[in-house]
Amino acid sequence: MTTATDGIVTLTQYTDPMCTWCWGSEPIVRHLQTVYGEQLQVRFVMGGLIEDFGAFYDAANDISEPGEVGPHWLEASDHHGMPVDTAIFGQDPAQSTYPASIAFVAARKQDRTRSHRYLRRLREAYATEVRNVNHRGEQIEIAESVGLDTQTFTTALDDGSARAEFEADLSVTRDAGVRAFPTYHLAGPAGERRLEGFQSFEQLDADLQDIAPSLESNPVPPIREFIAEYGSVATQEVAEVYDLSPGKARQSLASLTDAGYVRREQRGNGAFWHSIDRGEY
Repeated sequence: MTTATDGIVTLTQYTDPMCTWCWGSEPIVRHLQTVYGEQLQVRFVMGGLIEDFGAFYDAANDISEPGEVGPHWLEASDHHGMPVDTAIFGQDPAQSTYPASIAFVAARKQDRTRSHRYLRRLREAYATEVRNVNHRGEQIEIAESVGLDTQTFTTALDDGSARAEFEADLSVTRDAGVRAFPTYHLAGPAGERRLEGFQSFEQLDADLQDIAPSLESNPVPPIREFIAEYGSVATQEVAEVYDLSPGKARQSLASLTDAGYVRREQRGNGAFWHSIDRGEY
């Protein structure tokens, strides 16, 4: 396991592109990244949620086929606040989470920063855009949208190197005894922590402060700059980062919409907000 040095703290998330609780953790991770910036190094290890739905059964949620996932997604969305569109399960549900995970690894082999954007877009596309990101065409389109070289990307998929690196991630996950997604491993100058399952910002932040007491918080930028930084932001992400209720977040975002700074896009049971280019603020 990678440890942190020189005052930098590392957050490793064992994850899966199609896990709704990992999707729901996006606001939390973005909050941490906004507050700590370059002091925080984020890593993602693909844990392999479901290899084959045909041989899968989730006793806790009574799920044995993709079409039964929808109610679980809606229940989770009520808790974590991130939008979902369950129409995917009636139209084109994924039969495995492995192909999307391998696609992320192909992106990671090329560029770590862009691969993080790629993972976000995989999550977003499957959870809210009714796009089965196991399909090669979807994977390539998303790769291009985040600035990856698509030829290099597809070569990594076709020559087996992305699959091999994904298998290595699975081995790391098994060796770490990970059973829940997301699971976090935090490493800092003063020690390490492990947290399993969905975690609040407050819990993760407290543990980060324990293992890296020298961490310094950055002031959060204006909301419109936060949206411009990430390109696509859900209402819950604004509520999380700016410590607002969902209602107050919607009011703030509506004001920015009225002022011409952002536009609203309805997806599933929630909304996303996008910057409108108006030059310098």
